[in-house]
Amino acid sequence: MQGILGNLGNFKQPLIIFIIWIAVFYFVLILPNKKKQKKQKEMLDSIQEGTEVITVGGIKGKVVAVVGDYVEVRVDKGVKITFRKSAISTVLQ
Repeated sequence: MQGILGNLGNFKQPLIIFIIWIAVFYFVLILPNKKKQKKQKEMLDSIQEGTEVITVGGIKGKVVAVVGDYVEVRVDKGVKITFRKSAISTVLQ
């Protein structure tokens, strides 16, 4: 029994270092990414008619209609383009 517990001491230091690396990885990479995704989802859910938006491609316009996962954006008088909500990068209003 003493021999088994004595050998366990050799693995304590690498195990602690491994756990510290996992914690650093979580707090530096995973947690900020989750917060960013939550903020993006809230922004996309807040889109409604009359909201000015900028798409991922840089097109600026005003939302005319929201249907499910799609938004219809008026970019000029008489010109409407339909986008997926995920193509909206910024909400201006």
